[in-house]
Amino acid sequence: MKKYIYSFLVLIVFSCKSDSELSIERGIYFYDWGKYDEAIIEFNKSKFYQLNKNNQSYDDLKLLAQIYYNLAITYAKIDMYDLAYNEAQHAVSLVPNKEYREVLDLIKNQLIAKK
Repeated sequence: MKKYIYSFLVLIVFSCKSDSELSIERGIYFYDWGKYDEAIIEFNKSKFYQLNKNNQSYDDLKLLAQIYYNLAITYAKIDMYDLAYNEAQHAVSLVPNKEYREVLDLIKNQLIAKK
């Protein structure tokens, strides 16, 4: 009986994630596997889900900022610094935390060094 209850609880926990959160997770896995193009697709899908919600809560904005941040890092990884900078700016504009500002500065420095 315990096995059934445990299985049911696990099923409930995993089924509570939104489409956006699932796309983020897939994007992170692709990034970790070095499949950056696929990661970008998943992060963009997640961004699409978030931007098309009717009501945006504070948690939704934080999630959207995380998506922009993930995109910025992924674009920077494949030397697409212009796109990375734009995504990082979006992240900072939504949630101006230290981590996002540091990545924005790093990307900005790469853009300057590239010129």
